[in-house]
Amino acid sequence: MGKIEAINISSMSEAETVYVNQAFLEKNKGIVNDRYYNKFKHSMEQVTLIDKEEIDLFNYNIKKNIDYKDFRRNIIVSGLNLIKCINKTTAINDVKLKIHEICQPCKYLQDKLKTPELVKLLVNKSGVRAEIITSGFVKVNDKVKVI
Repeated sequence: MGKIEAINISSMSEAETVYVNQAFLEKNKGIVNDRYYNKFKHSMEQVTLIDKEEIDLFNYNIKKNIDYKDFRRNIIVSGLNLIKCINKTTAINDVKLKIHEICQPCKYLQDKLKTPELVKLLVNKSGVRAEIITSGFVKVNDKVKVI
């Protein structure tokens, strides 16, 4: 079982991401007030999640302290290995998410964070994309279960 450590959204693609204490995840639409709300190409792109432990290890390896929100994933979790959750469903309260695929790092993020080795170091470690199966609120410290 895991736990939500942080939730973060952005109003526009180029805008900075901001922490929120809770968010409403709406089936077939995404996270209310997020830049991709009802604007994704595929249903599997409604929400992104990343393991806190992967960010901590990355920061340790590059000897920096990049904030979790700066990785531009919506939900930061601890205590799960999200890669092992691919093709599985997770539950956060009444919200159910189908984890579909790895969300690979991109050059945009590498350049934005001024970290030349980012893509190389985060391949297969930079989070997952998920589809919202059941709508509802999630908040920081909520438990995340694989069902």
